Amino acid sequence: MTFNQIVWKMAKVNYKKYIFYYLCNSFAVMFFFMFSTLYFNSRVEQVKKLESLQDALSIPGAALIIFTVFFISYAHSVFIKQRRSEFGLFMTLGMSKRDIAKLLVLENGVIAILSILSGILGGAVFSRLFFMLLMNLIDLKGVPFHFSWKMFLFTIGAFLAVFLLAVVKSLFQTLRSSLVLSMKSNRFAETLKMRSPLIGGFGLLLMSGSLLILYITYEDSSGSFLPLWTLAMFLGLYISLNQSASFLISLAKKFPGFYYRRLLFMSSLDYKFKQLTSIIMLVTVMIMITIFYSTLLMTFYKASEKDAVENNPYDIAFFQTETKNTISDTEIEETFELKDHLEIPIFNYFETLVYVDGYQTYSIMALDDYQKLTSQRPKLGKNEFLFYLNSDPEYAHTDFAESIKLSIQGKEKTFIMKDTVIERNINLLPKAYEFMVVNTEVLEDLRQTVDGYELKLHLLKVADWKESEKAVEQLKDQFQTGNRATPPIDYPDMPYTAEENLFRVASKIGDYQTNKTTNGMMFYVTTFLSIMFFFGTFVLLYLNLFSEMDNEKLKYRKLNKIGMSTDEIKQNVTRELGTIFFVPTILGTTLAFLYLAILSTDVGGIMQNPDILMHFLQIGGIYVIIQVGSFFYARKKMLTQLIH
Repeated sequence: MTFNQIVWKMAKVNYKKYIFYYLCNSFAVMFFFMFSTLYFNSRVEQVKKLESLQDALSIPGAALIIFTVFFISYAHSVFIKQRRSEFGLFMTLGMSKRDIAKLLVLENGVIAILSILSGILGGAVFSRLFFMLLMNLIDLKGVPFHFSWKMFLFTIGAFLAVFLLAVVKSLFQTLRSSLVLSMKSNRFAETLKMRSPLIGGFGLLLMSGSLLILYITYEDSSGSFLPLWTLAMFLGLYISLNQSASFLISLAKKFPGFYYRRLLFMSSLDYKFKQLTSIIMLVTVMIMITIFYSTLLMTFYKASEKDAVENNPYDIAFFQTETKNTISDTEIEETFELKDHLEIPIFNYFETLVYVDGYQTYSIMALDDYQKLTSQRPKLGKNEFLFYLNSDPEYAHTDFAESIKLSIQGKEKTFIMKDTVIERNINLLPKAYEFMVVNTEVLEDLRQTVDGYELKLHLLKVADWKESEKAVEQLKDQFQTGNRATPPIDYPDMPYTAEENLFRVASKIGDYQTNKTTNGMMFYVTTFLSIMFFFGTFVLLYLNLFSEMDNEKLKYRKLNKIGMSTDEIKQNVTRELGTIFFVPTILGTTLAFLYLAILSTDVGGIMQNPDILMHFLQIGGIYVIIQVGSFFYARKKMLTQLIH
């Protein structure tokens, strides 16, 4: 019998190992391709440029790459660990290490090619189905599904980079391993170098202390210490997971009756938690990130309408000059079904700065016009002004000048601030944030004596703003066409304000559609990654548990011979699996809730924002339900292989 025949026969006997390894790599390719169909989508790329979503989409992409690196590396290490005894046998029959290397390269090359082909095919099918399902679910239109060369190049390149690193590492380890160690590789147990309840307690203290300090300092520091305390929390989490079983055993020993009835379970759990620390840590962090991120983005998506209404008190707003955004009142009435239409002149007075290059601009509004925006009826003297800040009081700055000196015909005139008003009454537009409100007579005098320019602010309310999208787009097109046909405006401070931004149309329907598209895309990405992470973490746990199945069978056979019943075996397996499956779920869900509570301190706390709490309960509940189903599936499969 030739070596090729021996290798082929052993491959047929161990075909399950090859199939499982191939499926893991195929899943990894499919994950990469499904993400790339979104990340390189033409519409998404436009939104990334317009809405600065590059960083926001890069975070899930980086998380996917980190997860997939660990996923592929771990699947490969398990596969190679199971093959080392075979390599030892091949070497006893005369096969050289060079032949072993060729065999490894050939096997992995074939598996890589098959994984790329099937992964891309599966990704193309499932990404299309997933895309259609979620786009209909979040009612997001105007985002086409398509393939491009970038998607294929990113998928193949990313997978091969990770896969080749794993193969090179295994080649190096295999060629360095001796014949005796290779033959005995499947009979070595992993040694547990450290059992320290004290260190486990320290890890728990570090994790809880980091969260507490972050909660106390988050609002005052504006989140500047978030990365630092998060890293400290992750370090404490890792130490706690690694030494948690030792810590619990030390506590349980104080209650002999409790401890000795669960001696086998606790000892086995101690071994598994140290063996699986990296996996459990990864699963915990992925659960935390997906639930936390999904909750936030679902909240943002659901709040798209609320934010559009709050940021735009009027349905439509725009600035107009003699040459820009020109439109008559008759045309406005023909375009929209109006309920109200205000025209407010804004006089922009500018002064050249003395010590720096630039201008100081003051947006001045007449008191009569200001009273059209608000129910307040203030009175002002000749040299008094009202400082009006068009902002939400919660987010407005409060550093105001008590007086303002204006240079009028070479003479300085001082205006004293009588009062300050902070409220949102105008849509978000450039030069519509800070206003000096003065008497109408004073404003007329300024128009005649100082340099400045006038903008006319149009504020429109329509019958139904949700039905105004077509009319608003028509208005935008009309303005863009007319503005391009006229020369650029020659205001001194315009180099510091983009003309197209100054004369844009700020509308509820425009902000609503933008928010809905942006948050909808991000929610789509997060939901997609959450599903992938869930299946990936389940496969990781499943892969590790069932890679040790032969050793587990041998262990329970020996225990059965010394008197352990089948029911006791089932009970012990259920406890072990339940702990391994649900500890990461409970920890990840709890950490996600704590981080939501910490970040909610900026907006009054999580109890003052029931939407966040409700979305967390929905997403966390779905995740727990799916995890319960996965646990029962894994338990059934494991008991079937152990007992039957």
